[in-house]
Amino acid sequence: MAPPTLPTSLSPHVCILASADVQQVLEGAGLPPLPEILQCFSPLPQITTRTTSLTSVPHASFALRFSDVVEIENAVHEDEEQRAGRMMDWMGSRISQRCQKWVDMLETPSAEGAKMWRDRTPWWEEVKRCVEGDHVPSSSEGWNHPVSLILAVTTTAANPLQALQDLASRAFDFPPWVDITSLRYFLIIHPSNSPLADPIAEALFNAVKKQYGLHSFLLPLHLPTDPLPAPVPVPALPPRLPTVSSLDSPSLTPQPSGPGASSISPSPTPPPHSASPMPQASRPPPLANRSPDDRPPSPTVHTGSTLRLTQDDIQQIGRFVREFVTMSLVPWMEKCVVEWNENYSSSRRLPSRLFSSTRRLFGASATASSPATPTHGSSPSVSSVTSRFTHGPNSSVSSITSVTSVSTMGGGNVNQQRRLAEFATILGDYKLAISVWETLRKEGRGGSDILPLLSAPSPALALHADHALSTLRGPQPRQGLGFEAPANAQYRALVYAVRWETGIDRQEFLGSTLEGDRWLVKAASSAEEPPTAILYAHAAFLSELKGGRRRAAFWYLIAAEKLEKTGIKPLAMYFFRKAHDLYQNPPPKELSPSFWESEDRSPTQWAGFPSVLPSIEHELGRLLYTTGDTAGAVRFFLALLRPSAQHGQQLHPPQAANGTASPLLPPPSRDKVYLEDFRVAFKHFKATEGDAWKKLGLQLPITLCQAKQTRIRSPGDAVEGDSAAWEKLEQDWAAFWSTRGKEKLGKSGKAAVNETFWVDLVLRNPLDAEVTLSGLTVAVRDASANDAEMNPDFVEVEVIDDVVLGAKDTRTIPVAVKCRRPAALTVTHAVYNFISLLPVTESLAVRGRRLNDTPVQRQGKVYAPDVMIRVEVEEAGQRLHAHFVDDRHLVLAQGEYKHQRVWLTNSGTRPISELWVLAGEEDELWIDGSAADVPEASSSSPPKHELLQTSNSLAPRQPYRVSLEAIHSAPQLAPGEEVQLPFILHAAHHGEQDLSLLIVFRERGDAPFHSTRVTRRYEVRPILKATTSARPSASLDQTYIVNVEVENITGMSNIELKQISTMSASWECSPMFPPSSMVIPPHQVANVSLGARPWTGGAGATETREFVTRKIRAVLQEDPVDPSEPPPLDLSCTHVAPDSDIVPLHTPATRHFIHCGRRTMTAQATAAAHPDIPSRLHRSIFPLYNPATVDVVLFWELPAQKRAGHILLQGPTLGAGHAALRELVQGAQNMKVKRSMYAETLRERAAILEAVRTCEWNREDDPVAVFVKDGMVVEHDFRQGPCHVPVTFTFRNLSLTHPARVTLKLAENPEGDPSSNLLPPSYTGRLTQRKVLQPLESYTTQAKLWATRPGCYALDSWTVETEVGEPPSASASDPQPSAGSAWRSRQLRYLQRPQAGDRACVTVVDVGRLA
Repeated sequence: MAPPTLPTSLSPHVCILASADVQQVLEGAGLPPLPEILQCFSPLPQITTRTTSLTSVPHASFALRFSDVVEIENAVHEDEEQRAGRMMDWMGSRISQRCQKWVDMLETPSAEGAKMWRDRTPWWEEVKRCVEGDHVPSSSEGWNHPVSLILAVTTTAANPLQALQDLASRAFDFPPWVDITSLRYFLIIHPSNSPLADPIAEALFNAVKKQYGLHSFLLPLHLPTDPLPAPVPVPALPPRLPTVSSLDSPSLTPQPSGPGASSISPSPTPPPHSASPMPQASRPPPLANRSPDDRPPSPTVHTGSTLRLTQDDIQQIGRFVREFVTMSLVPWMEKCVVEWNENYSSSRRLPSRLFSSTRRLFGASATASSPATPTHGSSPSVSSVTSRFTHGPNSSVSSITSVTSVSTMGGGNVNQQRRLAEFATILGDYKLAISVWETLRKEGRGGSDILPLLSAPSPALALHADHALSTLRGPQPRQGLGFEAPANAQYRALVYAVRWETGIDRQEFLGSTLEGDRWLVKAASSAEEPPTAILYAHAAFLSELKGGRRRAAFWYLIAAEKLEKTGIKPLAMYFFRKAHDLYQNPPPKELSPSFWESEDRSPTQWAGFPSVLPSIEHELGRLLYTTGDTAGAVRFFLALLRPSAQHGQQLHPPQAANGTASPLLPPPSRDKVYLEDFRVAFKHFKATEGDAWKKLGLQLPITLCQAKQTRIRSPGDAVEGDSAAWEKLEQDWAAFWSTRGKEKLGKSGKAAVNETFWVDLVLRNPLDAEVTLSGLTVAVRDASANDAEMNPDFVEVEVIDDVVLGAKDTRTIPVAVKCRRPAALTVTHAVYNFISLLPVTESLAVRGRRLNDTPVQRQGKVYAPDVMIRVEVEEAGQRLHAHFVDDRHLVLAQGEYKHQRVWLTNSGTRPISELWVLAGEEDELWIDGSAADVPEASSSSPPKHELLQTSNSLAPRQPYRVSLEAIHSAPQLAPGEEVQLPFILHAAHHGEQDLSLLIVFRERGDAPFHSTRVTRRYEVRPILKATTSARPSASLDQTYIVNVEVENITGMSNIELKQISTMSASWECSPMFPPSSMVIPPHQVANVSLGARPWTGGAGATETREFVTRKIRAVLQEDPVDPSEPPPLDLSCTHVAPDSDIVPLHTPATRHFIHCGRRTMTAQATAAAHPDIPSRLHRSIFPLYNPATVDVVLFWELPAQKRAGHILLQGPTLGAGHAALRELVQGAQNMKVKRSMYAETLRERAAILEAVRTCEWNREDDPVAVFVKDGMVVEHDFRQGPCHVPVTFTFRNLSLTHPARVTLKLAENPEGDPSSNLLPPSYTGRLTQRKVLQPLESYTTQAKLWATRPGCYALDSWTVETEVGEPPSASASDPQPSAGSAWRSRQLRYLQRPQAGDRACVTVVDVGRLA
């Protein structure tokens, strides 16, 4: 380990007491005071010291600090807290005066000396010089306590010897805690103009050596005055805090107390009064050409300090300083270290430590434990000066032996052990120094601040630094409260930080072991002073040097914030810029180039840290505005108006009284603050600078107009409605007419001459603040002209004065445009004034698609030309305006019929003879001019059963062809004529709905089609909650019982069920009870039970199943699906209604509504069950109705409101299913599948197979229903013994197509259920019975129960095994299958037991007891 480099502040402090003639001689020669002259010769090169083990320690540089005793006496009495505060303020004022030149120097690349600040900063150097220039002793450490005292006189005095004696006898005004154990040195200056000759001066010097000892020196100087010597550059002296006037504090000069008292030792004095905090005016600058403290120096390395001395005088003074150090100071310090080390070693021996521990444990008297006050001189005497300064063996040390090792020096923290550690550190005896510093640290007397300078790098040094700082500040308050350490603690922490940064090698200081930059931050803490801000700035600078950019940027921010609070704005702005640059510097991204290509991003694209950068830019803008740079502030504020990366970024949250965030106050918006600052700054700039803002080239960083969503809207286009829905309707029309003709539907983007059309600008405010736009308009040019001007004369464009966009708001603003002649127009830009101040022009062009046609295009990013918004203006020909007659808010009940009318006006110049209407897929409406098609109850007596034929196809309904003759008096709608289009709307789906109608029209049979749009929003509210369920029936009259439960969920109205109709292709329903009027009050439930039995009178059920099987086979085998549709299907309809008020289902309107409702339900269910089969193929694979399903239609009426409607319910699926697609699924699983390189293809195939296996067409059920006759009572006389009780079992095959083999097994001696109070049955006789049931066949058998005693016997302990067989084949001659055909099993088996909770029983009564 290399020897450490000690800071200058840890060098020996030498005080000088000069007589008045010394000052006169130096002033006469144009020289500064003697301490400043001697300071120019420090440090000394090549000094060698010795350790306690007599090991030589070479010092390449040995620094000294010289000061005037009088200045030290005046400064030492000032309160340390007050002095520390003045020191911090003084350094802050120096930084404030010099910071502007520093910033200018660093920001100008060509500035002289700028390259020298690459590894250091001028502000930190200034703080270091101020700290190292502090020479006033402190009670907490002894580095500034005088080590030597030089008494200087000249031979120009009247009596030099007497003058020297007066200096030696002078009492020093030091507080008791100042350690004045020091070396006395006597200096005689012999100038060339002295009245004493050289021999006399030599005799005087010999007399002084004889009287005061060998620590004396005769310094001959020429000091010419005419002419003065040439100035010699010398190092600049460190700045020092101006002293407080001595009038502000009383003198502490001790009075002689007796002949035995020492004239040097301070006597107890009262505490000094607080000195004035204002510094007094100091004397003129001592060094020639030196700038005063109140004026900043030139921003270069050399400050220009000079001395006017000849080379001979310089050599003489240098020889004196070196002789003083090598012959006197160093030997004296080595002797002190040796003797103090002996005392220290003796105090650390075991008996001494035990004695000290005993005294510490059991106590001792205050008199015995208090150390003696140190005295200087072995036999001090005022009257005998000669004997007092007689130099014996120990005369150079002022009574070292009389000072104990535990002396506290009058209440301070500087004792003999600390002075030993300090002297050993100065002399380079680091082994001894570290051991003593460790002892002091363990005793709580300091040392933690010095150990990092002397020890090798290790993690323990960071703990030493933390301990040193924590002992300064004391206990910290709880987190959340503002705390600022006292001024003295702040200053001491700053001193520690300067020493650490200076004394530790930078490479080790910034290494991962120490991380010294963090030490500086901890030393700065939360103080709000400029020097502590410089600590943060230097920590950031060091962190930046070692590559910690993010940490450096954060610390730069803290430093800038603190400097801004103290008013040092130039340096604050510089630190803000540094942090801004560091946060914008992208981190290294070592990624493959393929990553950037796949993500379509540039590797150089880096947005920085959006959560931090806006705050920095805002602070920079505010600082520029307050310093007068309004243009720069406007640029920064404008750049801040960009969307936040994270939603809801806020400034500091509002604080409650206790420091916590208040949930009642909304957090302030950053964007609102930025917008207001930009408005104020830009308005002020325009008011003061006139048109100078045009030269700034200001561009709004956000885009308000959404070009992709901007549309051209003609008078026939609907404003509302989903654009995707309109596009779907146009596609449906194109698909419908493609098989009928070649005429195309004209584009809706064309406008007419002298007709207003609108440019719908979609404006989205990305800011979290309200934005006002004025003068909003669009720029339009003629597309046919090459150099067309914007907004030509034949085009009128609306200008909107005021548009307000809320925070995060999106609005569509229509801008009216009118063209007076046919033309092709291009809408190029949107123009507006942002917040009525900044003109903004935004392009409405959309980037073209990416081209991949050629190899060159595929290798790079090549795009097609930008897509512009174009509108064709033509002569008014085919024009039709449509709107609803009644456009009030419409609220309907679910299933309600609502009559609507659309008003159609021919606003073109040619007649209209053909009219079509298209609606959405889920919209149910009926257009017909005749009133007979309205679904109303028939006045006659229609049958309660009817046959309804349906196409059974999922194909979408075709557009409605409107007959103009039915709604108009003529077959054509002439120009200017109007007509009303009536239709019935069925509100089938609850919730908010949009009724979008696309009306297609043309003039004649071969003319192209045109379209207009109309939309209406309505709300549908549910009024009924209906559910259906089914269960097998034990009666032979019906196979199933279908239960319909209807609940009135309205709160006030009674609902009357006018009719319940059922529809099915395989089942016929009938009411189980005579129908009656059903009025359901609010929140009440009505139940209707219907009996269902098989119906075979219709056609299409078998063909439908075969159609589905055939199409599913093609899907699973990956064969093309032919576009054929399902066969027609006959539905059996049954109506349940009171009296004869029956609504037949075959009326066109009712039949249409039922078909549309059923198609919507089936299409949604099919899409959910088979998402992997394309929806375009659903109509060719799946039918509209499942033959086994029973649908229910509920006709309701609100008599009080004269409202009626119907609700379609998809009822239960009756009958048993036998996995009709099982063979197809198994075949697809075992089929040799084509290999595919895409895993997604295999997953889709597996998903399709699983969907088919679980679909309703592959349903699998147990076809046998078991009924046990319950509640039978048998009377028997048990006096005659036990009896047999008959138990009736009924089995019903619910399958319509397959036979079933049933096996009944009865238990002979079952175990009883402990939780049941019924007796267990004991069956006798034939315990196993078998039967083959044909489709829909029922079978009843009896078993014998052996009753041994009266009671209730449970009818359980039986199992029924069912096996499904294949349907018997039918011959050509006999279409009906024969019952005796050979049994073929379908490999479907089921097992039934009594259901849990079944309480079926038989009661046996003992009549013998009644006799």
